[in-house]
Amino acid sequence: MDSEDRPQMTPIGLIGFGRVGRRLLRELCARTGGCPVAAVAETGLGGRDAEDMTRDLAYLLAHDSAAGRFPGRVEARGSSLVVQGRQVPVFYGGHPAKIDWAGLGVRLVVEASGDPSAAGEARSLVGRGVEKLVITRSEARADVIVVRGVNLDSYDPARHHVVSCSTCTANALAPVLKLLDEAYGIEAGSLASVHPALSGDTLLDSPACLGVKGRSGLFVRPVMSEMARTTAALLPRLAGRLVAMSLRVPTLVVNALLADLTLARPPARREEAVELLRRAAAGPLQGVMALEEGFLGQARAAVDFAGDPHSALVDLNWLELSGPLLRLLLWHDNEYAYVCRVADTLEMIDRSL
Repeated sequence: MDSEDRPQMTPIGLIGFGRVGRRLLRELCARTGGCPVAAVAETGLGGRDAEDMTRDLAYLLAHDSAAGRFPGRVEARGSSLVVQGRQVPVFYGGHPAKIDWAGLGVRLVVEASGDPSAAGEARSLVGRGVEKLVITRSEARADVIVVRGVNLDSYDPARHHVVSCSTCTANALAPVLKLLDEAYGIEAGSLASVHPALSGDTLLDSPACLGVKGRSGLFVRPVMSEMARTTAALLPRLAGRLVAMSLRVPTLVVNALLADLTLARPPARREEAVELLRRAAAGPLQGVMALEEGFLGQARAAVDFAGDPHSALVDLNWLELSGPLLRLLLWHDNEYAYVCRVADTLEMIDRSL
């Protein structure tokens, strides 16, 4: 599709230019053929020069170890990025409320810093020229938490001005668990995430993080997980029925989710569960969930799912049914699939502006 034929978006403001922020900008550029991001707010400079920092941000956008080369042109011009020919000013200091977003033509802002306190400050933007704020984390103070495949149609533009896209794991789990709960009734579930490294991980032990989170990212580390809470926030019937943990592993992208579910009304045969999933993947969950069956009869590995846009791929090679116990393995690119869902949400909101 030529760029003139692609859908255009209202100018977007972006708070945070880390892993999610940069991947989201890439996805929005790919969808529109241009650069809909009009301005970026970043944290403090840490004593560095703004032009030097902006050059580093341009470098990281253009050359990404997980996503590869940016397909368009990226430059740094003073303290602005130039992406696809559009000059994008970068504001440093970590106080997005001080930026004149409306003066930049921005009506829709994305909070992608991952910092809960920053999300709280960003809420104050709504009503001051900014019409909608989208938060890329689970945020209880949002007007609504939406996930495609679960409740995206619950968005009401008249009432919902602060919108949360929840988390990457909740986006992967919730559509699949909703389907299975409606069909079979989930009585209890144990969830385990085998999660790639995050930006706070360090190669050497560091006191910057509490406890085991500060241990070397070169090794597997068990850490606490919010999966049960964030999933139950979308599926209230499952509140108190799920427990979760996470194993942090030294890989770039692609998360593995193991779910052991106790069903109230289990199917008589494994094939019935497979058929339920197959119908959903071809119907209401098309584009959200896909089925993974391997290659030439052999299961595949995590790296094979890098760059896949589905919220979750259910690996049928490892689906097992034993009485009321159903075991699932889900894969998802924890960066790319998630920003695809954020982009879906932005497109939905943009249509109502």
